[in-house]
Amino acid sequence: MDNIIKKQDIIIYIIDDDEDIRVNTGDLLSTQFDNIKLYSSPNDIIHKITPDFPAVILTDLRMPNADGFEFAQSVYKIDAELPVILMTGYGDISLAVDAIKHGVYDFMEKPFDTRRLIDCIHRAVDKRYLTLSLRTTKKLLEDQANIESLIVGQCPSVKRLKRDIVELAPMDIPILIYGETGVGKELVARCLHEYSTRCNKNFVPLNCAAIPEQLAEAELFGYKKGAFTDAQNDRIGKLEYAQGGTLFLDEIESLPLSTQAKLLRALSDNIITPIGSNQEISIDCRVVSATKDELRDNKDFRQDLFFRLQVGELYIPALRQRGEDIINLFEYFAIENCEKFGTRYQISNNHTRKQLMNYEWPGNVRELINIATRYALKGCGDIDYAMKSTESNTILDDSEKSLKQQVDSYEELLIRLKLKEHEGKVSRILSDLKIERRTFNQKLNRYGISTAEYKKR
Repeated sequence: MDNIIKKQDIIIYIIDDDEDIRVNTGDLLSTQFDNIKLYSSPNDIIHKITPDFPAVILTDLRMPNADGFEFAQSVYKIDAELPVILMTGYGDISLAVDAIKHGVYDFMEKPFDTRRLIDCIHRAVDKRYLTLSLRTTKKLLEDQANIESLIVGQCPSVKRLKRDIVELAPMDIPILIYGETGVGKELVARCLHEYSTRCNKNFVPLNCAAIPEQLAEAELFGYKKGAFTDAQNDRIGKLEYAQGGTLFLDEIESLPLSTQAKLLRALSDNIITPIGSNQEISIDCRVVSATKDELRDNKDFRQDLFFRLQVGELYIPALRQRGEDIINLFEYFAIENCEKFGTRYQISNNHTRKQLMNYEWPGNVRELINIATRYALKGCGDIDYAMKSTESNTILDDSEKSLKQQVDSYEELLIRLKLKEHEGKVSRILSDLKIERRTFNQKLNRYGISTAEYKKR
């Protein structure tokens, strides 16, 4: 079911084996309703009906090889609130009244009273619209309640993020997630999958930065046995493995340009060809991508692929931008780890809160989890111990990071530490790091660092 149903989306299905009645009834209702479909038998439509089907059904009671009441009962096994109206001859009125007692919405006696027929269809459309709208609202409220337990935080930007996730998840469109390393992009992607219509199929994550350039195509499209030296067996690619579900492409900016072109074609045609094969395979998966870089006008990223991936957008704020959420997140993960390690959690004191709020969090939520874990291990009494190895080592032991990413993370942290040490005095930092001012400014822009934040007030 789409996120928002409109009244004009409701379809009127007219079922009658008599072509004249079918066509004339359709012409009459077309003066009031836009979407009308005609069928000669209920057997032609029953397979189309699903829960939340946006329709009202007007069907004859007696047809060759079909019974309108039995058809209505089959419909109600799928969705008990879908309005079915029976068309009856004079001799079948008592049968029609009995059918209403068993759930049929209403009946219309032939020949029709034009005004009564139109009024009946209007009421049925209103009923169906209200039913589907209430179901949508209920599901949104349930999703919002569930997401509160998955994404911790109440700052305005996180509230907006959670609202956007719930709204975008049911829309079967590509989503591009922006955020720094460690902010939780995969968690957001999993939420999009869990609250979508594809939730019963695979969620397939792929970190584009963690695969060698020469293997990127094989990972996405798969290969046949013997396609290259190490291809000992057939292997299904991630696009095919995500069939019916969601493919999450993390750090999409790291995908080689040659592979970007092939991915674009695959997403445009919904077809892939495994390496070493001439057979095309149809694919049906939703693609959710994530990046820490700006892809618009990025010379290393195809703009036609960018526009296909960013139909919907989500922005995850950096941890340092989330204010009191830092304390709430820290306590959430510290308590969770205390339960795991059997230690007793102590409410954070002013010193702990000050240390957490003054830190820059270059590793974002991932780094905070590491600190909360060490804090819990130490019995919740020493925030300085929990944080000291962070400032000197920056948590670079993430196996998913490439060498370049680890170097970038270390460089950013070193610059932030020097800014903190010298209270934002650039001349001292240039001397300390033996770096030119122009190069230093370029790095500040690259990592989004403002020296004003470090100057003593």
